[in-house]
Amino acid sequence: MPEEIAIIGGGPAGAAAAVALSKAGLRAAVYEAMDRLAVKPCGRAVPATSDLPLPIPRDVIIEPVRRAVLYVDGVKTVDVELNGAGYVVDKEELLEEWLALAGAEVHKSSRFNPFTGVVRAGGETREVKGGLLAGGVAFYGGEKILAVQALARSEGLKGLDGLYIYFDTGLLGYYWVFPYGDSAEVGVGGYADFDALRRLLERFVEGNELTRGARMTDLSGAPIAVGGLDLGTLKGLAKVGEAAGFVLPLTGEGIRPSVISGYYAGAALAKGDDPLSALSSLPVARAVRVQRSILEAVKRMSRERRREFLMAMPAEVHEEVALGSLRTGRILRALASRPDLALKLIKYIGGGG
Repeated sequence: MPEEIAIIGGGPAGAAAAVALSKAGLRAAVYEAMDRLAVKPCGRAVPATSDLPLPIPRDVIIEPVRRAVLYVDGVKTVDVELNGAGYVVDKEELLEEWLALAGAEVHKSSRFNPFTGVVRAGGETREVKGGLLAGGVAFYGGEKILAVQALARSEGLKGLDGLYIYFDTGLLGYYWVFPYGDSAEVGVGGYADFDALRRLLERFVEGNELTRGARMTDLSGAPIAVGGLDLGTLKGLAKVGEAAGFVLPLTGEGIRPSVISGYYAGAALAKGDDPLSALSSLPVARAVRVQRSILEAVKRMSRERRREFLMAMPAEVHEEVALGSLRTGRILRALASRPDLALKLIKYIGGGG
């Protein structure tokens, strides 16, 4: 194996993979298509860190996240204390620090051509013969939805300490309000086009008790992979991160799953093992499969049935599914009085496992 390994993409998966390779004495050459890191709009939230293979440096933490609150059609279903285990981070600084820690050779404005297998870096063309493809949603072959996000500013948003997610059974999507310094990042993702989502976000901000009266700036949009895992290779590069579908389909959480996938794929590559086998067996891969299975089920339901199904789930079950923990024992205990619902969820979990 060469001492320098190519990684296409300098996002969470690519940066984590570079660190894993460096721990094995290998150096990564990271080719990032954009002229800076973390360009894709993102809520920047990492709601749990216990399964992260890398520590988050303190200086990139914008806010500790003390609560996670979930609503279904305006009704609160989960309000859980995270005890400071989650963070909103400066994603660009986080990636820069991890790539520096890895000692990676980073080439920005270096686009990879998936048809020829070459990348342009520093004015020269290089053939990429092996490594990892962490180039994001552009290389993902599964179902995608669109998300629209903005920065919201108001006095009422100062001191916000939780992640707020609002499921909308009509849109079959979700809104979010995440703390960001003295402001908040607000967004909506779902099965609609940009203009429709923009209008929905404007109405949400006007009507939500947290954001009412806030002024929105920096509106942007991006696709999100929600179709489940899309493991495979392209031009000899194993896909990781969002390119491989490591996004939790029900919540759109991508930073944590991508970091986990990139790190363990890099570790497998360094040992001469098959990265795809390593990725397939990860607990977070199971979480993606289970969430996708549930999403497929609710897509087939009427809106009334979706609402009934989601409302019937106890808070502990929502928490286990949303965070991807999926501890079957806790789920069954929470559903002891609802054997019908328990059987359905275990079916989804079994099918996703």
